[in-house]
Amino acid sequence: MLYKNVWKTLAGKWMQLLAIAVIIVMSSLTYTMMFYGISGIEVPTEEYLASSNQEDFAVEMLNRVTEEEAATPALADFIAAGRYTLADLKRDDEAAFEALIDSRIDAIVREMGDVTLELRSSKLFNFTFDGKEHRGLVLKDADTINLSYLEAGRPPSADDEVAINTKSAEKNGIDIGDTIDLGSPFTVTGFVLFPDYTLPLFDDNFFNLDPGTQTLLLMTDSAYETLSGTESFRLAGVTDETVQTDVDLPFVISVMETENIMRSGAIYSEISSGKAMALGLSLFIVSIAVIIVAILISNMLEAERGQIGLLKAIGYSRRQIALPYLVLILLFATVMLVVGYFLGLYFADPLKDLYLDFYLLPSITIAQSPLVFLTAVFAPLLFFTLVAGAVIYKLMGESALALLSPRDNVSLNRLSRIVSRLLRNARGKTKFKYLYAVKSTGSFIIFFFGTLFSTLLIVFALMMNGAVDRMTVGELNEADYAYEAYTTTQPTLRDGQEPFLTYPFAFVEDKLVTLKGLDDTATLYRLTDRDGNDLTPASDEVIVSASLALKLGLEAGDTLEVALDNETLSYPVRGIADEYAGDIVYLARTALSEQLSDGTSRDLFNGIYATERPDETDYPTILSRDSLIDQSKSINEYMNFMMNVMIGGSALIAFSILFVLTALTVEKNYYVISLLKVMGYDRREVRSMILDSYFVYALVSALLSIPIALLVLRLIIVLFAQDYGLVLPLEFEWMYLVYTLGAVTLLFFASTFISRRKIDNIPLQEVLKTYQE
Repeated sequence: MLYKNVWKTLAGKWMQLLAIAVIIVMSSLTYTMMFYGISGIEVPTEEYLASSNQEDFAVEMLNRVTEEEAATPALADFIAAGRYTLADLKRDDEAAFEALIDSRIDAIVREMGDVTLELRSSKLFNFTFDGKEHRGLVLKDADTINLSYLEAGRPPSADDEVAINTKSAEKNGIDIGDTIDLGSPFTVTGFVLFPDYTLPLFDDNFFNLDPGTQTLLLMTDSAYETLSGTESFRLAGVTDETVQTDVDLPFVISVMETENIMRSGAIYSEISSGKAMALGLSLFIVSIAVIIVAILISNMLEAERGQIGLLKAIGYSRRQIALPYLVLILLFATVMLVVGYFLGLYFADPLKDLYLDFYLLPSITIAQSPLVFLTAVFAPLLFFTLVAGAVIYKLMGESALALLSPRDNVSLNRLSRIVSRLLRNARGKTKFKYLYAVKSTGSFIIFFFGTLFSTLLIVFALMMNGAVDRMTVGELNEADYAYEAYTTTQPTLRDGQEPFLTYPFAFVEDKLVTLKGLDDTATLYRLTDRDGNDLTPASDEVIVSASLALKLGLEAGDTLEVALDNETLSYPVRGIADEYAGDIVYLARTALSEQLSDGTSRDLFNGIYATERPDETDYPTILSRDSLIDQSKSINEYMNFMMNVMIGGSALIAFSILFVLTALTVEKNYYVISLLKVMGYDRREVRSMILDSYFVYALVSALLSIPIALLVLRLIIVLFAQDYGLVLPLEFEWMYLVYTLGAVTLLFFASTFISRRKIDNIPLQEVLKTYQE
């Protein structure tokens, strides 16, 4: 009989329970989906990285001969010929190159102690496939460190064979045995992975991550040597000791542990932070659900105090009365948690595939784990049991007489006193309106922080909008050239071609930067600041990229010291260019040319911007502007998807919280609403006095979310800049405030629509009925 009565009571609140169910399901779903999705790449990744002997650290070194090295007799003729890069030296005299690398390794070992180092050689080149321009990074097969891993097929054994990434093959419909044109025909023999490239990052642009238009490749050593491309070198290292990162050698740019290298270490932070986030989000969401359930139970029991007192008076024990409430609530929670678990299991595979769209890793079929099920279902259930049991136990502990007697008015809580003092000069109607919303401290705290959390997610999602464009192709969208090409000679310039000069071996505050010389008459590639004003390079001033300015805290008018070989040059900063694709210092091409040629020439250039595709014999490396823009589409789609998920999830949580709490507020105040109607207030006034105070508090929480979001944003930017050298151009625009308040307004009135209708339907006679009782 008791079970039947409690069931009928709960069935009458099916709409509130449905909203609570959404929150409970989201809690279990979030944890299960993220845990299984991440585990689907974590287990095989650990085995793969161990078997392939992934580097413990990497030594980024100057890809040119230093002044100290140039002083040796063996390199005197090489330097005198005007060549200075390691790639030039390797082509000119391979024995001298190998001797130079051996001397560098010996110098680092003397500094670092018990370490093993191996040269890591790579070539970056462009090729066309199915009418689209692609980028390839060919890695020379290693001997002991960063061994290649074949997911399928076999490694190439002939000079016309190649292995590529599985994801690139999938996106372009390439199978083992197919032939692709990489300047000459190559037969695909297998699908390869490299442990030092779990992210396909080929340059300083951290967000060019489209596996469909760029791939890692493995060739035979002889095919690698004959391939035309931009060659670069670094040293991979392993050690059983703590990695020493402060190596002070002229040719060493940095020594970074793998965990702090974006191309290989990002997966570690992704796995660890992903699991922590899964648990944290799950606990936060389930805490909201538990507290709302506790409020629901408390309201139910308060409404039935008389019936419960009567049951106790005729001999029912506390346990007999409490058990139906507790069992049915826990049954409801269990069903929702199990539903969330299986939904999470269903969405885990798509989440894993989403990771593998960018991370070049092996994967396994997701297998269920009893521990995950217990954590996703029974851990929250225990939480439910403790909180719901405590609420029920407390109320059931009152005597039958106390339950049958009307409850005395509870004195004002601390929050109510604060609000009352703030409104001491307000009208009585206004005081009632804003004090009623804070009458229940627990309900108000859940409402306030739930709304704050939701609006925080909305603000973050809005700030993500356009961030990838700014990092990848922001300046390309404004440029007028069609091709960017590089040369090692000085070809004759033609119509529609504008030269530039780059030197990627300068330092600013021990940070490697690229010097780029542009003409002041250039029209195909123009620099602009954040406000869209044109910036023109001058002979005695420099312009710096926004990413470098953010890392070094530079502003227009500051003085920048540039270390070039053994000389330090000082320049005033003329402006900050609105681009994030690298750490670049722009200056006049004539000034840079004079500096690099020791005053013998003002006309050096090693690249051009062109409106028509230049001759490949003059320019071996040609980049299409349209292709570079296309390469950013994949990461843009991913970021847009994440933005929609954040906005959708936050809106769902906020809607559920607002709906449940406002519905409970109306149910709890039938007498007060009826009394207000008897006193002559019309429906609109009653709705305003009971519900609209929540609207003001919701707007306050939304406004508070802005400075909190900006503070967290600043911490994130600093963290990524320090740990990975990555500047996230997340920006806040004042229109986002309008969008956020608009979203909160829409959510509020949508979630309170039914509650407003209930207020309209409460009869005047309710107050008389209550008075008679």
